[in-house]
Amino acid sequence: MATSFNGSLGQTTNFSTVNDLIAKWATAAQNKGIKLSGVAFDGVETDYLSPAAIGNLTLATNENPKSWLSYGNTAGIGVPASYAGWFTDVNKIRAEINYDPNTNQSQALKVKWADNQDVTSATIDLSTLSSKKTLGVGDQGNEVGLMQVFNNGVLVPTSNFTFTRLNAAVIPKPLSVSADGVTFTGDRNDGTFQFKVEAKPLTGAAFDELRFSAKAYDSASAAYLATPFKDDSSDYLVRSIQYQGMDVTPTPTPTPTPTPTPTPILPSVFQFEQGSYTVDEGGVATINVTRTGGTAAASINYATVNGSARAGGTAPDYTVAAGALNFDAGQTIASFTVSSLNDLLFESPETVNLVLSGGNIGSNPSILTINNVVPTPTPTPTPTPGQNTFSFSAAAYSVNEGSTAPITINRGGDLSIPATISFSTGDGSARAGTTQDYIRVNQGVTFAPGQASAQVPVQTLFDSRLEPTETVNLFLTGGNLATPSTAVLGIVDSTVAPPTFFSYSTSASRINDNTSGTFTINRTGNTSGTASIDFLIAAPGGRQPVNNKDYTITNPFGGVTTNGGTVNFNPGQTSATLTMNNPLGFTRGVVNLGFGAGPIGGQASTAITLL
Repeated sequence: MATSFNGSLGQTTNFSTVNDLIAKWATAAQNKGIKLSGVAFDGVETDYLSPAAIGNLTLATNENPKSWLSYGNTAGIGVPASYAGWFTDVNKIRAEINYDPNTNQSQALKVKWADNQDVTSATIDLSTLSSKKTLGVGDQGNEVGLMQVFNNGVLVPTSNFTFTRLNAAVIPKPLSVSADGVTFTGDRNDGTFQFKVEAKPLTGAAFDELRFSAKAYDSASAAYLATPFKDDSSDYLVRSIQYQGMDVTPTPTPTPTPTPTPTPILPSVFQFEQGSYTVDEGGVATINVTRTGGTAAASINYATVNGSARAGGTAPDYTVAAGALNFDAGQTIASFTVSSLNDLLFESPETVNLVLSGGNIGSNPSILTINNVVPTPTPTPTPTPGQNTFSFSAAAYSVNEGSTAPITINRGGDLSIPATISFSTGDGSARAGTTQDYIRVNQGVTFAPGQASAQVPVQTLFDSRLEPTETVNLFLTGGNLATPSTAVLGIVDSTVAPPTFFSYSTSASRINDNTSGTFTINRTGNTSGTASIDFLIAAPGGRQPVNNKDYTITNPFGGVTTNGGTVNFNPGQTSATLTMNNPLGFTRGVVNLGFGAGPIGGQASTAITLL
């Protein structure tokens, strides 16, 4: 179970001696399981908690009372300096976190908590982060630093935290938060700078490492920027870190007492004994189901599902079978039956799907195939003078679409005995399939003693399509046949065709001398068949132009007389265009066009002026 913790490194006031610095940073870090290290400009990382590194701090050569930029005996902790080292260099004279403006590189101070410690907030106290001073004296720009937040070696997005300035100046330089960290800029004369990083509620964010580095001067002076080799830039110290978080060391899980392994109870697995079964039309199929595995009492559900065979409709092929098979303890096989049904249709083998459900299924489904059985015809006795003959009453029948056609079958010979003949229909141009024109018939026709004729109804079906007369073939089988033994039923289309209308469309109202123009005749309404219409030229009055003398009309169908001509339309054609030719130098005037007898709609006439 996670527990909270808190602690601190360093102090919020200046250190008095090197030993004071060691006690508050190195020794305190060791006691709390925190790792301190520094990365120099050459990329070498030094462990600050090693005995050699701590020992170097106490060397007399590290004391430099004359330099206010010393190892931090009055400020805080840093890393090897730009021009001399710290910890690993016994001649060190500087201890800040430094930025080298000539190579654009920075040193880095790393504070890494233990792996089981998730830090959720920390207050950071910096020192010697100076603002710009008088030109030529001290810093020549505002010093800038960067802090980054890591967890398990991965940079944590700053969007998971809030960063708050604590000891801001009157007009503070704001914290600048970006995706890779928070940037802070010196703005106090005493060089101190405090801010807090805190995980946002509900994000679950935490960190286990902080990294501090320096950046280039902000608002550097012109004199500084003009210097070819810069011997100063941003540098600062970390004086203290106060932190709190959660210790996430996992609670040891007690070793459970081993539970004796129970003797496994095998489940029952059910499957059909065969992958396929067959049965003749009109027969009963026995379907076996086997059980393996478990031996206790059990049950499984079975059912039939339509394949190409159907269990419903006007001519079902089989009877639905569904239920549960119960197995007693130790029983390994059980069965159910499926009854197939007889019909008089000549058809291919049909299939029924067999399925199991409600348990562990080994194989599923199986298939039952129903084989067609051709009805055995009644043996025809040796012809005798009293034998019957059968024929249609006519070789051709006709009926309007949507009506029932009575088909008469005549019987000859000895009428004193009963008799039967088979009657069936077959597709001609009419179809009994998906787009039905009639209902298929296949049946026996029985004659009672004394009966000489019988009628069989053939139902035709109406549709809204315009179509020619369609045919159905009629057959007699299973007896002695006379002529006609076959016949044809014609289904006459009863769909009323919409009317056709003719009108004039666009025409050239004026045709200049020695040029041509066109006029168009449109067809609307029923355009499914062929059609024709006469166009008429009104008799010219005095000094009016005359066809085939003062002008000519080019008709693609030919035959233009002085009084007009005929225009023919093919199926689907909705317009026809004719050309009027105005030769040079003949009589000018108006030519009036109309129609002959026929269904006229819209614009019934037009006039063209020859100029």
